Amino acid sequence: MRRGLALAAAAAVLLPAGSAGAQCTPRVSWHTTRYKLVATRERVPVDRRLGLGVLIRCSIARPAQVVPRVSVYAVRGVRPSVAIALRPSKPALYVSTATPTAAERRVLDRLRAR
Repeated sequence: MRRGLALAAAAAVLLPAGSAGAQCTPRVSWHTTRYKLVATRERVPVDRRLGLGVLIRCSIARPAQVVPRVSVYAVRGVRPSVAIALRPSKPALYVSTATPTAAERRVLDRLRAR
């Protein structure tokens, strides 16, 4: 029993953060707001480009490491403080913890096919 616990603890330490053994949700930061990736069933309606956001990686960043910046786009029908999209050719939906209005909730629920 102790050997099994020790092996599990050692494996958790040795596995990289992006491996299958770790739980990591991709995140983006834009204008001091953090967004997490949400699975969608429909194509995300991308509107205008908002600017650059920062990808937050699961691994620990070193000071000398370059921070990856990505273009951030507005989602039609939703305020940017609630949801944003990346990659206009194949958009990925990122949602913040801000409370959406009823109309915004309907748009997000339709995109997630709820």
